[in-house]
Amino acid sequence: MDQLVNVNSFEYKYERLENSELIAIIRNSRNFQPLAVETAYIELQRRALPPEQLKEINDEFNFYLKRKVTKQTQELNSPKPQQAKKAPVNQQFFSAKRVIGIVSLTVLAVYFITLAEGDTAVLRMITESSSYRPSFLFVVIPYLMLPLGAIGFGLRKQLGWIMLSWAVMYNALKQAYFLKKDLDIKLNDRYADIISTDEVIRNLIVISFFVLISVIVCLPGIRAKMKTSILTMVLTMVAAVGFLALQVMKVI
Repeated sequence: MDQLVNVNSFEYKYERLENSELIAIIRNSRNFQPLAVETAYIELQRRALPPEQLKEINDEFNFYLKRKVTKQTQELNSPKPQQAKKAPVNQQFFSAKRVIGIVSLTVLAVYFITLAEGDTAVLRMITESSSYRPSFLFVVIPYLMLPLGAIGFGLRKQLGWIMLSWAVMYNALKQAYFLKKDLDIKLNDRYADIISTDEVIRNLIVISFFVLISVIVCLPGIRAKMKTSILTMVLTMVAAVGFLALQVMKVI
């Protein structure tokens, strides 16, 4: 279709050129595209030219055709350069997008495992209106922020990042606070039997989990994916520390 348009455009233009202009195109065929040269030759054939001039035009055009055929033959016979194989693009396993998905699913999995293990006291409190006291906020807010934040984090929402980061930082600090209390009791010869070593180890594992998630969600690549600034990260940390301090001090 494009070729037909070009032919029509050359024919329309060349019909209005002088003989000398068309002859010049054929004589200087190296400087014109083949379609232009051939269209000029066809246009000259339509015109009443002297035999001597017509012979000169035919000789020039035959020379053009010979050069064109030679060039095409050389192109067909010459080996085509092998295209360099593009190396496959290796996607990093720990890309920001993949890490976000892993963190979100892991947190949700841990949350539902704790529910399956019987940790449903907060859920029961939520369904009972008698539990609704100011101190209840200290229990229910972190409890709900963890799964809701994980879902929002998995959807790559900035609010989801804030909620999940706040929840995991708060839980890491809270578990560390209780671990300190447990260790004080464990190191006391009189009360050492109250807390078992398994409980201490379990607490350490929980702390390690929340600390690990806290570090991961604050990595520059993850924050960039969530469009989260350093200021937002710092304010989230401060809020987590402040909430725990209020809970410990019972100030409300």
